[in-house]
Amino acid sequence: MEKARYLRIYDLHSWTGAVLGLLIFAVCFTGCIALFHQELLTWEDPAKRLTVGEELAPIDTTFKSWIREEASENEIEFLRLDYPTIYSPYYSAMLQYHDEDDNHVSVEQRWNASTGEPIAHRGEGLTSWLLDFHRDLMWPDALGGRQVGRSLVGIVGIITILSIISGVLAHKKLFKEMFTLRYTRSVRLKWQDTHNILGIWGFPFSLIISFTGAFLGVVALLAPVVAFLAFKGDQEALIDAVLGAPVEPTGVISEMYSVDQAFEYKEPNSGYHPSWLTITNWGDETAFFDIYYTADRELRSVDSIRISGVDGHIMANQFDDLTTSNHVINAMSPLHYGTFGGIALKYLYFILGLAMTVMSGLGLMMWIERRLYGGAGDGNLQRYQRYSNLFTGGMMGLPLASVLLFYHDKLYTGAEHDRLFWTGLTYFIFWLAGIIYPFFRRNNYKSTKDMMALIALLLLGIPFLNVITTGGSLSGPMTSATYVDLTCLLLAALTFLVTYRLPTKRKSREQKKAQPEMVPEPVE
Repeated sequence: MEKARYLRIYDLHSWTGAVLGLLIFAVCFTGCIALFHQELLTWEDPAKRLTVGEELAPIDTTFKSWIREEASENEIEFLRLDYPTIYSPYYSAMLQYHDEDDNHVSVEQRWNASTGEPIAHRGEGLTSWLLDFHRDLMWPDALGGRQVGRSLVGIVGIITILSIISGVLAHKKLFKEMFTLRYTRSVRLKWQDTHNILGIWGFPFSLIISFTGAFLGVVALLAPVVAFLAFKGDQEALIDAVLGAPVEPTGVISEMYSVDQAFEYKEPNSGYHPSWLTITNWGDETAFFDIYYTADRELRSVDSIRISGVDGHIMANQFDDLTTSNHVINAMSPLHYGTFGGIALKYLYFILGLAMTVMSGLGLMMWIERRLYGGAGDGNLQRYQRYSNLFTGGMMGLPLASVLLFYHDKLYTGAEHDRLFWTGLTYFIFWLAGIIYPFFRRNNYKSTKDMMALIALLLLGIPFLNVITTGGSLSGPMTSATYVDLTCLLLAALTFLVTYRLPTKRKSREQKKAQPEMVPEPVE
């Protein structure tokens, strides 16, 4: 009975990894990159390398003039102003409105924090794609949009939790396996031992990341479900019930409160200045500002206050209403992305995240090895060889496509509003090329070695690409962009080392038999 239960748990672990292994690998790998999204934004956009002086230039007059010029008499749907920070050292604004033909129009603008002069707009690209692909797979609108994608990622998180727990339960000798690495034995045993070591030692981290990722993703499912159960599918009614009905404008025109003065509303507990604000009912007597605060070094995400858009009096203070559940929910995002402990914690997350990625990849390859060479499965070797090609190309093509996006970002010369589209197209073209390559190479050991070498070479060139195109430097004070360049150099060296150690073919049975056994030295 005990053996049968063990086998059921093992099969559950094996098949959950096999069925969704590539998707788990993709989410884990892109999550490693997403940890550094602020640093990557600075690397890709030279405007983010400006410095914020002690005194900020007033922006209220410029901001209001820009709104009048862009929106004119049109109905404003959304209005936001971001204040300068160390990661985005400029003012930036977003405006959405209905035009005369009832089209939704969106415009953005940036201003220098010291002079108030306009800064050229730069479209979303490298960082936005990699971050959003991790969060919602960039799921197309034709198939339900980002909400569906985020829900799928949340489901992947739940399945990953199931796989992690079943993997731990499937191993009876955990303590022994924590320290067992049979490096001189067969490829499958090396993969198995490495998979077990990474899984056992990384268990707490993997469980936390999977749980927080599942929570952040599955939250997207809750609104439609609750709306279906309580409001007959009306999500707007649900929003009104949670947040209150929207305040309708009266049509009485009023002068708006200064956004410069709104910046002086510091967060009560930390004394932080606001990070951004949104404005509702602009120009009307019912207008109000929602002022948001972020805490980079704390286990919480965003808090806010609401002030009158006419005279600035406080209408609502979220800090007075926070419950224990609010604190727990607010901790989910910083706990998942490691934003609460500075750059050192991000690197720790990165190392543990890579270990989780390698563990998922090794699990896939072990599943294939058992069917190609271990007698498992139904014996259809051609089909399993195609699976092996697919897994190898999918796993190696993903980092290859991700690294090539750095080159695309610096060499792109098209329109800024099309940057994200061409970034995504480039990503999928090179990922597809990576998937196809093993089918032509007909040797997955050589395919892996070839693509690893190319990835290492491309990583090595990224810092020099930055220096050539933006005038960056590898010397001098450490900046966010410098961290990215130095990390690429380190990863290039490690990847070259791994590539050198990789075999070009699987050992035959005769080679294994001829390999000398490790005999322990006699104890005197």
